[in-house]
Amino acid sequence: MRLLEVRRDSGYSGFPVADRPLPADAAQADLRCVARCADPGTCHPSPMTRTVAIATLTVLLAGCATTQIDAQWSNPDYAGRSLRGAAVLVVCEAQEPTLQRICEDKVAGQIAALGGVPTRGSQAAAGTPVAGTDPYLAAARKIGARAIVRTTLGTSAVVAAPAGPTVGIGIGGGGGYRGGVGGFGGISFPVGGTRVSNAYASETALIDPANGALMWSARASSSASQDATGQIAELAKSAADALSQSGFF
Repeated sequence: MRLLEVRRDSGYSGFPVADRPLPADAAQADLRCVARCADPGTCHPSPMTRTVAIATLTVLLAGCATTQIDAQWSNPDYAGRSLRGAAVLVVCEAQEPTLQRICEDKVAGQIAALGGVPTRGSQAAAGTPVAGTDPYLAAARKIGARAIVRTTLGTSAVVAAPAGPTVGIGIGGGGGYRGGVGGFGGISFPVGGTRVSNAYASETALIDPANGALMWSARASSSASQDATGQIAELAKSAADALSQSGFF
């Protein structure tokens, strides 16, 4: 077994400094430091090792998260009202037009699956709303909608993950630093660049077009991913499931 030697007097020098075998006892001690520190008094992982471990744990925990409903509320005055077969105006609010249209498509698809007859807000001309009123009320009344499903899409978190090549201390034949990639007991760390992923959240409101009253609302959140379309689809599905369980469809 061969290990790349790393300066041990300063904790971490930034890069491997030699490509030569270390004594067996030193190799085993370093492996124990990275894998598990059995004796905290004599085993001191470098600051870089600790940073990599924390970053790796953060990414793993983010990957374990799922899309879920964080909170919801239902207006008791509308208990028992069914919207199956009814016209529903679907509108989405987002910072980007692309996300707004994706959101409308996903939510409209979910409403249709529940038995409603959706009309996308981008397809309905609302005209000039009366000052101080919900801008979607006029559009909903124009198409005879019995409800408005308004979804507000936003970013709840930004997660930075390593991107590009990584370096580390290699184990195995040769164990040298090649092409910017190495490994130490299966652990490596990046030498440049990060990949930023957004975690989206949505606030969905069911509104009565007759008077603008809030009939039902829910907040959903998703785990970070570079697949914005997939996140929006999951958020729409979670909100639709909650809406169905509330008895409106």
